[in-house]
Amino acid sequence: MGRWLFMVLSVCMMTAAQAEEGVRGQVMTLTTAYGTHFEAYAAGPEDAKLAVLLLHDRFGMSQQLREWTERFAGVGYRALAVDMYDGRRAKKWDHATAIMHSIDPVWSEANVAAALHYLKEGGRKVVVMGWDYGATQALLATLAAPAEVDATVVNYPTALVTDQLRLQTIANPVLVVVAERDEELGVEQILAFKDGMSKTRVEFNVMGLDAQRGFVNPLSGHFDGNATTTVWDVTQDFLARYISP
Repeated sequence: MGRWLFMVLSVCMMTAAQAEEGVRGQVMTLTTAYGTHFEAYAAGPEDAKLAVLLLHDRFGMSQQLREWTERFAGVGYRALAVDMYDGRRAKKWDHATAIMHSIDPVWSEANVAAALHYLKEGGRKVVVMGWDYGATQALLATLAAPAEVDATVVNYPTALVTDQLRLQTIANPVLVVVAERDEELGVEQILAFKDGMSKTRVEFNVMGLDAQRGFVNPLSGHFDGNATTTVWDVTQDFLARYISP
C-alpha cells in the first residue's frame, strides 16, 4: 500500500450534547489510502506549527484520551487522537485485551498513516505518542515513516522493537516510559531495545516509573495520579528540548 498517498478529510462538528459536556474539540472522519473511514478527535489551533498524534491503549477511545488531546491543545499543539478500534470500546481488561488482539494490523497502520498525513499538512512538526497498544503502534509508525515523525513518546508498550537494523531507521528523538511493575513487557526486551538504540545516532531516553501497566487510564484498574503527572511533565520537558516550531 502507498501509505503516504493523499487522504481525503471530512469534519463533523461536535454535537450540542457534546458542547453541553464541555468538549472543546471536533470529531473528524479521515479516509485512508484504502478508502476506509475512521474517526478521530481533534483539538487545538489549525495553524499550529507543532502537532501531536495520540494513539489509545487497549481500551480504545476514552475520556482520558480526549482529555490528553485537549491538554496538548491547551499548550499550543494541533492534537489528534485516532480511533483504531472503529468505535469498539471496553471497560474491562480482559475484554479490552480481546479487542486488541482482534485488530488487523494493516488497518491500524492505514489509520495511523492517514492521521499522520493530515497533521503533516502545512509543514507541521509531528510528535507521535501512545500508551500500551497505542505505544507499540507509535513506535511502528515511526519505523514506517521516520522522515514524517519528529519525535516519539512511548508509554508502557505491549512490545518493543529490538532489531538493530530496524531501529537504525529512526531519525528523531524517542522517549520510552515503562512501568516497573509491568508483567507484560520483560526486562530483557527493554535492555535489547536500549542496546539497539544506543547504536544509533538518535537521542533517546528509557525511563522507569514505580507503577503498573495502564497507570494513566482509570479504566485499567491501575490508575496512578502521581505517575500520570510525571509522564505529562517528563513529556513536556522532552518535547521542549527536542521539538521547536
